[in-house]
Amino acid sequence: MERFQVNINGFLQRQQDNTLHFTVGNEIFNLIPRYFMNVPSRPLWYTVDQAPVLILGGIPEEKSVLLTDTSFKDSFLVELNIDSCWVGSFYCPQAIFTATIYDAIATESTLFIRQNQLVYYFTGTYLTLHESNHGSGSWVRVLANECIKSLCPVHFHSNGSEYVMALTSGKREGYVHFGTITDGHVSFQVLPKHRSVCEGIQVFNCSIIWAVFIAGDYILLMLVELQDPTTRNYFQVVSYDLVSDNLVILYTIPEFIPDARGLEFLMILGTESYTNFTMVPKGMFYNPYNNLLFIWGNFLLQSYNNENFIYLADFPKDQSIKYLVNSFHGETAIVTETEEIWYLLEGSYRMYRLFPSKAWEVHVSLQVMQQSSFYTHIETMVTLFYEDHQLYQLVYLMNDGQGRLVKRLVPVEQLLMYQQPGSHYLLEQRGNHLTLSFTDFCPFTVMRLRDLPNPQIYTRQERYRARPPRVLEPSGFHDQNSLAVYQGLVYYLLFLHSKYHKPYADPVHDSTWRWWKNKKVDQDYYFYLASNLQSASNVYIDMASYEKIYDLKAEHELPERIYLDKGTSYGFSIFVTVRGHSLEFQPERVLTTLELRSKVDLGVVLADADCIEVVVDQKVLINRNSVLFWVTLRDKRSCFDQGLSGHHLMKTSVLVKVVGAVGHCFQNTHRGLHMQGNLMIPLLIGCPPGKRLAFDITYTVEYNRLQNKHYFDCVHVDPEMPCFLFRDTFYPFFLIQDLVTGESGSFQGSYVFKVVGGGPTMDTLIEYSEEEIYRFNSPLDKTNSLIWTTKNTTTTNDSAFNIMTHQSLGIEWLCLENSPCHDTIPHSIFAPEFFFKVLVSNRGVDKSTYCDHQLIFLLHIHGLPLSAERALFILMVSFIVFIGLVSLYIIFCLLLTPMVKACNILRWKINNIITSESYYTYKSSSRIFTGTSGTKSRASSSIGSSVSSKVVEGNQ
Repeated sequence: MERFQVNINGFLQRQQDNTLHFTVGNEIFNLIPRYFMNVPSRPLWYTVDQAPVLILGGIPEEKSVLLTDTSFKDSFLVELNIDSCWVGSFYCPQAIFTATIYDAIATESTLFIRQNQLVYYFTGTYLTLHESNHGSGSWVRVLANECIKSLCPVHFHSNGSEYVMALTSGKREGYVHFGTITDGHVSFQVLPKHRSVCEGIQVFNCSIIWAVFIAGDYILLMLVELQDPTTRNYFQVVSYDLVSDNLVILYTIPEFIPDARGLEFLMILGTESYTNFTMVPKGMFYNPYNNLLFIWGNFLLQSYNNENFIYLADFPKDQSIKYLVNSFHGETAIVTETEEIWYLLEGSYRMYRLFPSKAWEVHVSLQVMQQSSFYTHIETMVTLFYEDHQLYQLVYLMNDGQGRLVKRLVPVEQLLMYQQPGSHYLLEQRGNHLTLSFTDFCPFTVMRLRDLPNPQIYTRQERYRARPPRVLEPSGFHDQNSLAVYQGLVYYLLFLHSKYHKPYADPVHDSTWRWWKNKKVDQDYYFYLASNLQSASNVYIDMASYEKIYDLKAEHELPERIYLDKGTSYGFSIFVTVRGHSLEFQPERVLTTLELRSKVDLGVVLADADCIEVVVDQKVLINRNSVLFWVTLRDKRSCFDQGLSGHHLMKTSVLVKVVGAVGHCFQNTHRGLHMQGNLMIPLLIGCPPGKRLAFDITYTVEYNRLQNKHYFDCVHVDPEMPCFLFRDTFYPFFLIQDLVTGESGSFQGSYVFKVVGGGPTMDTLIEYSEEEIYRFNSPLDKTNSLIWTTKNTTTTNDSAFNIMTHQSLGIEWLCLENSPCHDTIPHSIFAPEFFFKVLVSNRGVDKSTYCDHQLIFLLHIHGLPLSAERALFILMVSFIVFIGLVSLYIIFCLLLTPMVKACNILRWKINNIITSESYYTYKSSSRIFTGTSGTKSRASSSIGSSVSSKVVEGNQ
């Protein structure tokens, strides 16, 4: 086990042979660039005498990364602290050991590298990777017991996962390790599942050279080299179906390169003659938008059905392709082993060499004259890639002894225009001088796109307008306070955007409606405060500056991609002005209808003719020397089942081209030179993003009140979840909301209504099992468990569930004996209530859309009836309690008078006894007085007797 840790601080020098040397102390090291497949934001690997060095990619266009010749410590060089162990053995045939990074593949979340036969991955950001304290420690080694000879990228993710493939050698030869990245977790499985590719195609020895995964069809295409001891090795394209576990040989590559005999392309049928150059395949590339498969090596083959191949003869036989990159908009760039750059427009067969070429020399000369900093006499291309439909180079430039990495645009259109043949010209005597005129090979002078619809409905991009608040300071400059307010506003706007996805539809179909709904009436007041510089925080927020944009207009160009739902279409027109002169110098003249139609033709190429149809209407405008074409693309309602919004979309494309315009027609625009006559339109068939099903609670309440002649809400009203009475017929309505265009209309399709959960309170909600869902909702149920029923007779194919529409006769609540809502115990003096968890789905029953709409929402029903037993029990208990209370009242009324009289008598007797005791006590105490007080005693005695008699009378 060995560990390499690189921390280089040295000097960089370019030698006369264009090689780069590091000087570290007294040691000199060679800097060798390593190339890999084109993946956006990928890193760049170098080796310094077998020690790996990482140079990070993703450089902004307006910046360049300096790789100085004085110090590398603060540059993009990184401490690659990974295990570089040698696991070579009899099953891992690797001749030498090296620390070179051979493959590097970056997905959106994970970076994979291969060093020797070892594979590592890093999950995170490149900024974290660059940190010296813990970045390198985040590398994770996978497939530790395997010999990995190559990594193959998968350009498109699906099912919420990203993919990568590792090809093995040694004991696992003939297998592919298929990697899946889901939420940062990386896992690998071995394909094929039960036997190797060699066993599947019944050969003894074979080796997988390259692999391509077609995610939409779950197909793995493999370029396999078959080793036959009696003859030369040969190559085959083998298909593996991940679902059926089936291997099929699609194509056997010819042993030698065909002889095209001067043609640009040649259909390989097996009857053509061949050259003495052996075909050496190195890799494959598949474009899912047009089903175009490339097989590349020292040749280039292409096929639209993986079986019939076309040989492109423009590519030289003495060159070998190192890698190719694709824009997925109809353009392909090729890099050879000798650093040549070739260009191919898909749909045509002519290949153009961009570098080296005379056109490139002209372009560089012009750039040097303009003193451009992106071009020098000494430069080395690191890699080539597409970004935003533009071709870029990552180039290492040397200027005045200093080196730097720059991201540089490759001006494909200008290079093609410079390559126009200059030998077709005419000299004509005009007076005393000769006039030079060149032939323009473009068949038209003007080409414009017209009648383009608003793009949002097809691009499915949601847009908001969020202007910064107005600063009331005299300077008008923003400060930290105003910027903090603006940041909070944007954050809250995003919060409303995410919160808008809820089952109950708002009365207004706009995510910003809840923001200002209670403040619109005070808008003039806030404006008055701002006008008098009295606003809070010294800023003014205009409510109209924060809104969703629904009416974005087209900008005379086709959308980047188009989403089509079932049976929908996209239409536009092409206006072409025909060139009215040929090689001879002639003034423009008006052409006849026949001449106009013969000079310009419009061709359409469909990637999937069974799925898309195109209608082209032509109108000749004689007085303008022009032709107007109306082009309509329409889905044929046959190539897609149903899917969730924005998921599992089918990729296809339409190529619209003016015959004879490819590589010859250019237009100067404000964005630079633009190629004309070749329009590649990517299409995505399925349920477009941004469409959802919502419960139209506003119209449901209104319609139920109209049909049932009344509406009774719950005692405790919840404005977010209105209640419905059990004994009333329930008429639900739903909306199809388009979050992109703002359209919101009644759902007119069919759907299945199921109760999938519920409970008497929000805290006691439970989910029902599949068997319970069937019993509670199916009209075929015989267990007396139905929760609801309807008078509609339309059911699913198996008659298991009722099919509802917006014109249905409504729902009647049953809550039969074995249903969960039967005999609900009331928790108060009011009638019982129940919360139903309802699932509404149109899957399998609605033929009007590709969208698999599923909506789960809670439905609050009150006034549920009691069972007969519980009702009788409650009645008996109530009756007994009532009789007891009445009896008690009667008894109380009858016994009240005697009891009062008895109480009075008892009280009189008690008072009398008390009075008598007081009298005798007083009399006995008065006898001790002397004679002198006799008179007073008698007087007191008479007074006491008189008071006593009065008390007795009062008591009586």
